[in-house]
Amino acid sequence: MAQPGITAPANEEAVRAWDTVLYERWKQHREVFVESLGDLTDEAFSRMPPPEGGRCIDVGCGFGDTTQRLAELTGPEGFALGTDSSSRFIDDARDEAAAAGAHNVEFEVSDAQTASWDPTFDYAFSRMGTQFFAAPVPAMRAVRGALVPGGRLNKVCWRRKQDSPIWAETEAVVQQFLTRPEEYEADTCGPGPFSLGNPDTCRGILEAAGFTDIDLVARDFDYRMGRDMDAAIDAMLAIGPGAELIRLNGEHGERRRPEIAEAVADRFASWRQEDGSIVGRASVWFVTATNPG
Repeated sequence: MAQPGITAPANEEAVRAWDTVLYERWKQHREVFVESLGDLTDEAFSRMPPPEGGRCIDVGCGFGDTTQRLAELTGPEGFALGTDSSSRFIDDARDEAAAAGAHNVEFEVSDAQTASWDPTFDYAFSRMGTQFFAAPVPAMRAVRGALVPGGRLNKVCWRRKQDSPIWAETEAVVQQFLTRPEEYEADTCGPGPFSLGNPDTCRGILEAAGFTDIDLVARDFDYRMGRDMDAAIDAMLAIGPGAELIRLNGEHGERRRPEIAEAVADRFASWRQEDGSIVGRASVWFVTATNPG
């Protein structure tokens, strides 16, 4: 286990954001930001399954749904540890695992950038949880340090923003009304969700952290943004680059939200499905690597 509750100073702003406004918005729109990634998560596990009876660590586990899935896949003799720097996510993860009767999982609040786990894990996983470190090389070195020799890393991260129309085009609409202010009071989430989008950057961080056998596979997929237009607009103006632009503009951004929402609806109209849901295209990296020991 890592020392709980110790956050790197450079990550404190991001943790505040994830413990407050981003947590609330993520929970409110969980259907979009978590459940819409279910098939993608299953594909990641299919590409590189955790070992039966193995010990797994889930970095940036959020609500812990992926941690519970790891525990299921490894079987009753296996074990999964979910870690996240946000105590509010970890509180929910513990409650949900207990309600599900999951006995081979544990959760801890830890910042991988300052963590030091014993090298007892066979498999490390992360779904969108390694993109927000101010110093990603030390963080990924700590993840590698948690793995036994030959232990495998399997993670999913966003590709570049422009590779995902759901993010890039929503932001482009918001930019018709707002610019990023030079000064703002809102906390931001560090380097942001697309910090690993450049394949050379993603690979270089893992190489510098000591991983080998690094492989990146691009995956374009349909992303269900909401069950209807209102739900999609609410979600995409709550989380993501367009939403952040509104949030950083404070009261001015909120005053312009109605007209922004109307313009976003015009853009999303072409993505409306027969059942009324809004489905756009997005793109991620499936990333695998090995701890050489």
